[in-house]
Amino acid sequence: MRRSLLILLPLILSGSLAADRALGGEVFNKVVIDPGHGGKDPGSVAFGLVEKHLTLDIAKRIEKLLIGKGIQVELTRREDVFIELADRAAVAANSPDTILLSLHFNAHADRSISGTETLYWPGSESGRELASYVQSELGRRLVTRNRGFRPERLKVLELAPVTGVLVECGFLTNRWESQRCGAEWFRQIVAEEIVQGLLRYREAGE
Repeated sequence: MRRSLLILLPLILSGSLAADRALGGEVFNKVVIDPGHGGKDPGSVAFGLVEKHLTLDIAKRIEKLLIGKGIQVELTRREDVFIELADRAAVAANSPDTILLSLHFNAHADRSISGTETLYWPGSESGRELASYVQSELGRRLVTRNRGFRPERLKVLELAPVTGVLVECGFLTNRWESQRCGAEWFRQIVAEEIVQGLLRYREAGE
């Protein structure tokens, strides 16, 4: 039995690698970045951190990185203002070859919960693939819990007529993680990891 398992192991591993290579992608020329919340909607608030400020900060970091790669970028907001979800989604509808990236930080009544996760609209195959690429990069350089990617019925993803994902960059309600989320170095690395996931998804579609 053990010999059989040893014989099968290379086949199983090669099949897994083939499945990874088979993941689809999409050649996009523009990314609409949606910093979650804003204005009268602060989002999650914990340990002195306010989600709406963090999402805008990380959005601008991602914008700078993408522009450096020759990719067009548009933010749904550049200031601390409130924007309806429909208006956020509408920004992505104005350009072809566009994807939507919505940014958030998480919260939970159980303050022991931590980690990152990426969400996509149920039934969207391209959304699932984009989420898998982004989530596979999150945590590569930072020691953090990988909560995976999963479908979620989120209005901004439903209304946007393009491939989109929503990334939860960490739990503000976890004291250890909130300290990291509040640090510029942490947000910079998260931004770089998200961009790497986006670029891998784009390359897979070429």
